[in-house]
Amino acid sequence: MMAAPRDTKPDEPADQTPRQAPARAQRPAMSYRITLEDGHLRAELAHRETLEEMREFLRVLARNSAQCPAILLRVRASKPLFHVERGGLIELLREIARAPQHRIALLADTPDLHASHEYLELIARQHGVRVRSFRGESEALEWFRDRRLQAERRRNGERRGGGEQGPEAERRAGGERRRAERRTRGPA
Repeated sequence: MMAAPRDTKPDEPADQTPRQAPARAQRPAMSYRITLEDGHLRAELAHRETLEEMREFLRVLARNSAQCPAILLRVRASKPLFHVERGGLIELLREIARAPQHRIALLADTPDLHASHEYLELIARQHGVRVRSFRGESEALEWFRDRRLQAERRRNGERRGGGEQGPEAERRAGGERRRAERRTRGPA
C-alpha cells in the first residue's frame, strides 16, 4: 500500500495543493456603499473587475438615484472599462440620470481608470447623459453647487452673467441696448 503525498489529504487529488488555488480567490470581492450626503448621493465602488460587476452596481445605483439629482461616483482599486456601449452601461447611466437636473460626477484613483472615465464621459454625453470625470472631489462638488446655483437663478428669473449666454441671447441683449440708447438720445 502506497502512502499519499504529504501535501494532500487522502480524499484530495494528489495534483491539487493549496498553492495551486485559483487567483480569483485571492482578489478582494467587489464592494460598494451608497450614502446620502450634503446635497448629493455618494456611491463608492471598490475592487470591480468585470463589466457584469459594473452593471450590477449601476442597477443598484439606479434604484437609489431618485433620492438626489447629484451623484458622486468614486471608483477605486478597479480595472478600467472601455466597452461601455456594448456592455449596456450607457443605458444604465441614462436610467440613473433620468431627469434633466441629474448629474453624475466620476472620480478614479488611478490614471488608467481616470482615462476610462473620460471615455465613458464622452460616450455618455453623446447619448445625452450629464456625466463628467474629475480628478478631485472638490472639483466635482463645485460642479454640483454651480448647477444648483444656475437652477436657482433661473427659478428666480435672474439673467446669467456675461459670457455665459448663447448667441441668440447675446443678439437680443445687443438689440435691447441699442433701442435703449436711441430712447435716451431722443430725436436728433
